Amino acid sequence: MPDWLTLHVVSLVLVAAAFGGMIFFMAVFAPSVFRFLPREDAAVFMRSLFPTYFLALAFVSLIPALVLLTIASYRPEALAMLAVSLLFFAQRGILLPVLNRSREAGREKRASALHRASVLIHLVQWLVVTGTLVRLAA
Repeated sequence: MPDWLTLHVVSLVLVAAAFGGMIFFMAVFAPSVFRFLPREDAAVFMRSLFPTYFLALAFVSLIPALVLLTIASYRPEALAMLAVSLLFFAQRGILLPVLNRSREAGREKRASALHRASVLIHLVQWLVVTGTLVRLAA
């Protein structure tokens, strides 16, 4: 194994992957879907995609958290990524089902509030991932 391939580097790459995936999704993918598909089709497509997106990012965030937990000096970064991962699991398993049931039941005001909460959680996750990336890269 090369000398440069350390647990720190593996974690850095995975945190960078989470950062890049989140940026791509927020800045390119989601806006493009709504730009090129009719609004109703775009909404249905995005609702079907979010469980996979959240699950993938939950694991991409969990792996560096577990790796960094083994290095005492990176405990804050490990806990930050663990929190990000747990929030992705919670969004997928709790928030999305409640949001979708609210939409299906025609409770648009509640669905809108839940959507705003989801966007805010995602923004906070992105800020934590960004901070962790900067700390690991320093």
